[in-house]
Amino acid sequence: MISKRVLFLLLFVFLHFQAFSQDEMTVRLKDIAYLQGIRENQLVGFGLITGLQGNGDGSNSALLKNVLSNLLSSFSISIEADDITSRNTAVVMVTADIPAFVRPGDRISVHVSSLGDARSLRNGVLLQTPLKASNGVTYAVAQGQVGGSESQIGPETVSTIPGGAIVEREVLSTYLDNDRVSIILRNPDFTTASRIASLLKSRYPEETVEAIDASLIQISLPEDALEDTVGFISSVEELEVVPDAPARVVVNPRTGIVVVGKNVKIGRVAVTYRGTKVDIGVPRTRSASGEEQHVLSFPDLPTVDELVNLLQTTGLDTDTIIEILKAIEQAGALYGRLLIM
Repeated sequence: MISKRVLFLLLFVFLHFQAFSQDEMTVRLKDIAYLQGIRENQLVGFGLITGLQGNGDGSNSALLKNVLSNLLSSFSISIEADDITSRNTAVVMVTADIPAFVRPGDRISVHVSSLGDARSLRNGVLLQTPLKASNGVTYAVAQGQVGGSESQIGPETVSTIPGGAIVEREVLSTYLDNDRVSIILRNPDFTTASRIASLLKSRYPEETVEAIDASLIQISLPEDALEDTVGFISSVEELEVVPDAPARVVVNPRTGIVVVGKNVKIGRVAVTYRGTKVDIGVPRTRSASGEEQHVLSFPDLPTVDELVNLLQTTGLDTDTIIEILKAIEQAGALYGRLLIM
C-alpha cells in the first residue's frame, strides 16, 4: 500500500517533469475539440427484468402487476393483475447514449436501474425494450442478460449491459453550414481559440477563419474540399496546437493528492500554521519575546509546485501543506483557482 507521503512525492516529481515539457507540448486538434453538430443523443425506455430468484419487486407492487398483466395479454394470455404474485421480476428504466453516425445493426451499451423495491438485478434478463429519443422516435431496441458479480461496485439495482441494444434507425449529423465547419473546444479558452485560429489561417491562407469566442472557431471549406469533405476535416483534426490552461490547484484532502497547473504563482504572504511560519517574499520575523520562530523563508516568489516541493523537503506532512495552500488562497496571494474536491 503506497502511503500518502510517497504518493504525494511521486505526484510532484511527475509535475516537475511536466513543467519543463509542457511549454513545448503540442496536441492534435481532434483531442481537444470536436465539430459542431457531431454529438451523442440520449435514449430511454421502460422495461422488465425477469429471472431474479425472489430478488425482484415486491408481490404487492401495483406497477409490476399491471405491467406483467399487459405484457401477458400481448401474448394472448389473459390474467388479472391482482392474481400476479411473482417476486422474480423487476420494473426498470433503460437508458443509453447513442453516438453520431451509427447505422442499423450497430450495437450500443445500455444502463438499467430499478424503479421499484427490487433487491438485486444481478443475472436477470432484460426483455425486449424499445429505446426512444426526446422526439418519441424509437432508435434502438434493448434486450439481454444483466451481468454482475459478488465484487460488483455500487448498488445491485443498477447495472450495465455491454452491447445490449441494437440500433434500428441511423443517426446522421449535419456538420456543414454554408460550406463552413465549426470547431468547438471541449474546455473553452480564449488563448487556445486564438492559437487555433492563427494555425488554421497559416495552414489555409485562402480560407475564411474566425475565432467567434472562447470555444468556437469557424473555417470555410476550400473549393477542392467540397468533393472531399472527410479528407479536409481529417487534415484539420491532425493539426497540432499548443493548448493553454487556466491556473488551477486541485486538492483532495481525503487522499492527499494535489494537482498543480504550471501557471499558478504565489504573491508575497506570511502564513502561520500550528507553530510553523511560512514567509514568501517577506523578511524573516521574530516572536514578541525576541526568540526566533520556526520560520520557512522563501525570499523569491515561487510557483505553487516549487513551494510545495520545498515544503515537502522540509518534512511537513501532506495535510499541513494542504492547509497552508488554503490559507494562502484565502489571503488572496494564490494567483489561480483553488479547487477542493
